Amino acid sequence: MRSVIPTLLTLAVVTIAAGMPLQAQHRSSRLITAEEIERSSANINTAYDAVETLRPRWLQLHEVSRLPGRTGDPIRATPVRVYLNDVNVGEVDYLKTIPAARVLELQMLSANETASRYGPTDGQAAIVVTLKR
Repeated sequence: MRSVIPTLLTLAVVTIAAGMPLQAQHRSSRLITAEEIERSSANINTAYDAVETLRPRWLQLHEVSRLPGRTGDPIRATPVRVYLNDVNVGEVDYLKTIPAARVLELQMLSANETASRYGPTDGQAAIVVTLKR
């Protein structure tokens, strides 16, 4: 009897998880897909609306910490950059010009990932927008 209850619970969880779409099971905090935008019940008209609704933390200024051993330098906040099909187009307000229906995916990159992919960025993180063809 003791082994029957855990087995039934396990089967119930597996059954529920199997019925969910794969994207719902593994929603990434660093990626927004066209499917996720379409499934959202919110009124999303632009890429900015998508980010503001689905991943609002992406829009926050990112803090660049002090260099080790440098106590006099203040911590400064840097804006998030936007790259449209791998071209730097400015800050997050540019997302307001991109219709949500044209977005294939939005991806958040850390400052280090941004610098590795696009070169020196003064510690700026990035939102990379890939449009549908």
